[in-house]
Amino acid sequence: MHTIHLLSDLLINQIAAGEVVQRPASVVKELLDNAIDAGGKNIKIVIKDAGKQLIQVIDDGIGMGETDARICFEKHTTSKIAKTDDLFKIQTMGFRGEAMASIAAVAQVEMETRLHEAPTGVFIAIEGSKIKKQEAIATPPGTKVSVKNLFYNVPARRNFLKSNPVEFKHILEEVQHAALARTEIGWRLYHNDMEIYKLSPEKLSHRIVHLFGKSYKKQLIPCKETTNIVTIEGYIGKPEQAKKTRGEQFLFVNQRFIKSPFLSHAIKNAYERLLPSDGFPFYALYLTIDPQWIDINVHPTKTEIKFQDEKALYVIVQAAVKKSLATHHVADSLDFEQDTNFSLLRFTNPIQLHNDPTHSEKERNYTQFKTDSPSFTSPKGWQGLFTDPKDHSATRPPTLDQTDATLQNQHNAGTAIQLYTSYIIVQVQSGALLIDQQAAHERVLYDRFMDHFQNKSGASQQLLMPEHLALNPVDYMVLLENKAILRALGFIIDPFGESTIIIHGCPAELSHHAPKQLLEGLIEQLKWNNSNHRLETSESFIRALAKKASIAHGTKLNGVEIDALLAQLFSSSNTMYTPDGKKICVMLSKDGLGALLK
Repeated sequence: MHTIHLLSDLLINQIAAGEVVQRPASVVKELLDNAIDAGGKNIKIVIKDAGKQLIQVIDDGIGMGETDARICFEKHTTSKIAKTDDLFKIQTMGFRGEAMASIAAVAQVEMETRLHEAPTGVFIAIEGSKIKKQEAIATPPGTKVSVKNLFYNVPARRNFLKSNPVEFKHILEEVQHAALARTEIGWRLYHNDMEIYKLSPEKLSHRIVHLFGKSYKKQLIPCKETTNIVTIEGYIGKPEQAKKTRGEQFLFVNQRFIKSPFLSHAIKNAYERLLPSDGFPFYALYLTIDPQWIDINVHPTKTEIKFQDEKALYVIVQAAVKKSLATHHVADSLDFEQDTNFSLLRFTNPIQLHNDPTHSEKERNYTQFKTDSPSFTSPKGWQGLFTDPKDHSATRPPTLDQTDATLQNQHNAGTAIQLYTSYIIVQVQSGALLIDQQAAHERVLYDRFMDHFQNKSGASQQLLMPEHLALNPVDYMVLLENKAILRALGFIIDPFGESTIIIHGCPAELSHHAPKQLLEGLIEQLKWNNSNHRLETSESFIRALAKKASIAHGTKLNGVEIDALLAQLFSSSNTMYTPDGKKICVMLSKDGLGALLK
């Protein structure tokens, strides 16, 4: 009995679709690649139900004849390469010959296409890799592909799709990549009959502003450099506009969007000392390089590229970004032709070690702890421990009695003490409890907002003057599609023109926050949650809002605020962990503390 057998064409295509067609956005990407390669000057994308019901791409490119229209649905068929050498000088977006066959294996596909010189076009309907209908029709020149009911015959794959806002966000990202790569093409995007983008052919800076919002006008810094290896053009963002989540970093090689960790690292390093460790600057950089120096045939999605000389490219990209920052007075210049020797550094002004006027406020704050000279006759002499090592006038350590007096004073002040304006330590029977104040407040807020959402009891504080918030289309759609969730939490928002919302109210508990900054931070935190968890949309919003609104490290709390926070924490649903699993507190046992001193 034979146990090895040939797979059917349908099953082969469905397996291939597992790599090529991972979600609706994958279909959008493949169809846009084909529309660009066909020479389309105006491309229209129509989406329904985040691509689960319909994905339609219409272009005015060269179109196809009857034979080509039929054969394009066969696996490994393409017009873009013919021999092995062609793989090493790829100039087109698509070339692997897997896209149409893979899409047709997991969806119901209809295609209308016509050559410009042909009197009629051709219509093909295909379902599960089988041709259902083929006929001549009257249709405009170009191609229209309609993909309906994605994964209708693979229900397990359909069940793995995320919520509509998340899936549509991925589609928007693919459209953004294509629109940024080809600014000479006009783009229109519709979702559920709502116009999202209407972009005319334009220069790059205008395209960035139209895609991401008017606020980007003020943060764009041009970046341009030409070497014998690569030509770099594009824009980078100012450091102060950096965000805490990835998503607005765009790298293109020969007009193809790519993901390159090592080039991203080069750009991030160019912002050294200008960004916090968790900040991510905006950039849209275009690298033009000889196709023979790269290999893009390394992944089915064609977003990964191998470079012949990665080290040289790393240095050039990093230097180009540094030079651009310096040219616009953001950082020191790094000239491509400069000598690598460094001149001796000199201080133009001597450093003032004493009586620095900038520290006068700090000096006043600490006067209660100081005496005229270091002394250990009382607990106030603790600053003598930190005298200059060259000063031998105070080398006698404090006695045990004096240290005990200091701790006794602290204990008498209250059972909860704030450390470094970030942590709270509480004495309990079995030892001491060390609490992260931000994590504790996040848990308290999460429980409160979850209760508001479940009981639809979120109280809203009406704004005296409504505020307008301009967003990029992705964030705009996320907020509007989740308006009901936001209302349950206390936000009152309405659409107000193109990609702008008007804020009428915010949660009463957060009335001390600036509404615009609160919503912007909520969106950023929401992106972070969605990139790390598979959560319900409401859960993502509640987690994001709790994290954004929690008191930050470095916030000084008075005794009443500490007691209130602890009381709320100890009555919460989970005293030990935040909603995303981070520790809130740790127990320092009495015996353990004693062991540290043995």
